[in-house]
Amino acid sequence: MGVLALMSLAATGCHRRTKLAQPPPLPPPVRVELMPAGEPETSEVSAQPLPAIPAPRKAVQPKVRKPKKIEPVVAPPAPVQVAAAEPQPDGAAAIGSLTTGGAAAPAEQQKAAAAIAEVEKRLGGLSAATLDAQKDGIVQVRNFLKQAHDALSSGDADGAMTLATKARVLLEDLLK
Repeated sequence: MGVLALMSLAATGCHRRTKLAQPPPLPPPVRVELMPAGEPETSEVSAQPLPAIPAPRKAVQPKVRKPKKIEPVVAPPAPVQVAAAEPQPDGAAAIGSLTTGGAAAPAEQQKAAAAIAEVEKRLGGLSAATLDAQKDGIVQVRNFLKQAHDALSSGDADGAMTLATKARVLLEDLLK
């Protein structure tokens, strides 16, 4: 019995059929009269309005469903662990870090000043073509040198030495 029902459904076909638009009806034929050659061309124009032509209808299109967008699932970032500093006794944290100072400080300041002067000398000896080609890198080298001068003038010989070394390494990389 199920087979007969299936066969009857298959024989009837699709219940959704596309309907085509019917063309508009044709207007009645117009009679054209020719004028004899000898008569003047003064004729009256017919004041009869032309029949309106209906606009063609569009064929009915079946609706197409758009697939839904599937948003990718993004896992939340892992929590960042922050290490807590150990409390220091005797209020050492309030003063800041202490340096050795004394006789070692002038020697370190002289080393930092010499390193800064060396990088400035190499930077001054560069050609104009090299300066134009490596413009962004040269700006960064000069920025490091300015920071090194500021650190040296504030008494931070270690920071000045670090910044002068960064400027020297960056300059060497630019010249390769």
